[in-house]
Amino acid sequence: MSKRLLVTDDAMIIREMIKETAIAAGWEIAGEAENGHAAVEAYRRLRPDAMTLDIVMPEYDGIYALENIRVEFPAARILMVSAIDQTSVLKDALRKGATDFIIKPSSRCAVESSMMPAVQAFLLRCEKEQGLPCPITEPCQCVECRDVRRVVEQWNEVRGGAPSGSLAKT
Repeated sequence: MSKRLLVTDDAMIIREMIKETAIAAGWEIAGEAENGHAAVEAYRRLRPDAMTLDIVMPEYDGIYALENIRVEFPAARILMVSAIDQTSVLKDALRKGATDFIIKPSSRCAVESSMMPAVQAFLLRCEKEQGLPCPITEPCQCVECRDVRRVVEQWNEVRGGAPSGSLAKT
């Protein structure tokens, strides 16, 4: 079964890192978009299993895209990815239907060490919730599984929900 991701960010370097992470996790890249308007059009056309969506972009921001995609596709799995580190923005995105929200670190090293495990955790949750094959059904104690598990737990706390999926059981 195919797992298809739409990656939306105006920064090519962020799109590339998210794509590398997704491909390594067994996901196909359905497409890319550089702004909110293109993201809405790409979602309509491609119907991916999940998408990442930056907030601050030209020609309509990610909140615009989130709201418009949710109107047509209420079950869309959307990970908001933004450099804006404000609780009010996070809560607003979650209220408007974001599945999850992660903050972009300021350096490439920090991006690779903290953002990528969060993207992996989002993809794993999408796989579990959509019945897609999960590459980590029995997580071990390696650094990668531990990082993904930590991110899942943090987001469950932020969203106020109980942990779910195979990673929550460890």
